[in-house]
Amino acid sequence: MYFGIDLTSTEDKPSACVCLDDRLEVIYCGLLNADGDIVAAVGLSSSQVVAIDAPLSLPLGLCCLEDGCDCQQATGWKGRWCEQELARRAAPCYFTTKKSIIKRMVYRGIRLKDRLSKQECEVLEVYPYASKLRLWGKPVASKTRPQGLDWLRKGLGILLVAVAPYVQRWSHDLCDAAVAAYTAYLYAHNGTEAVGIAEEGVIHIPKGNCGRKVGG
Repeated sequence: MYFGIDLTSTEDKPSACVCLDDRLEVIYCGLLNADGDIVAAVGLSSSQVVAIDAPLSLPLGLCCLEDGCDCQQATGWKGRWCEQELARRAAPCYFTTKKSIIKRMVYRGIRLKDRLSKQECEVLEVYPYASKLRLWGKPVASKTRPQGLDWLRKGLGILLVAVAPYVQRWSHDLCDAAVAAYTAYLYAHNGTEAVGIAEEGVIHIPKGNCGRKVGG
């Protein structure tokens, strides 16, 4: 089983979760608030790989992201190397720094990874935007526009035939969770590339074009 999580910054706002099996059929889809509920859902699904759309590590040298702490980044670049590398590949994301606007999400992601790692499943950091680039190429339609959601639903319906009965009712968050789950599936089948350096944390993205062009 392959579990994808589109993580939010706090438990006050639900996180979208989708689980796929080896036939790429939907085993679970839903919105969960508490970390404990997410951990329980992963356990009940017996997922081997969990893919989380959130930073799951800190830059080398940092013990936290607090301005009042004396810890200093040990590298000469901003954020983590995986984030720098994605920016070079035209898939920019938020940099993990002490000035990050998603600081709470970073902390939550790291805590959740630690809890899930105790359940004998492998936890990956993924970035759905970069996955979409690899799966469907450019341009990736804007998630803030209705046509962007239509584009994403169409792409998922082509890529994951078993998702078709569900996808027209899914929000953008659930669609992103499905992209994360599919990236976890590809990882288990040697279909992803690890971007970054292992000592600091990597982001897994699909190798080449593992899917089909939307409309192709």
